[in-house]
Amino acid sequence: MASVADLAVIPIQDYLKLGSEARINTPFTLGENWVWQLDETMLTDELASEIAQLTCLYGRAKPEKSRKQACNIK
Repeated sequence: MASVADLAVIPIQDYLKLGSEARINTPFTLGENWVWQLDETMLTDELASEIAQLTCLYGRAKPEKSRKQACNIK
C-alpha cells in the first residue's frame, strides 16, 4: 500500500490473515491449484473498516468522493 505504484493488489487472504491453507497456487504443482474459495461469512463490517482505514492511510481512496467516505472526511 505504501508503494509509489499507481495500483496496489492485496490478496483477500492477506487481509484475513490466513495461512498456507488459503494459498491459491503453488508453483510446480499439478491438480491442487486454484481451489481455495472465499466464504462470504469472512466478509465482515470489521474487515471492511480495516481495509477502508488502510486505503485512507495510504492515500489510495480515489476519486475524491470515495476518499472522503473512506476517511470519514466531511
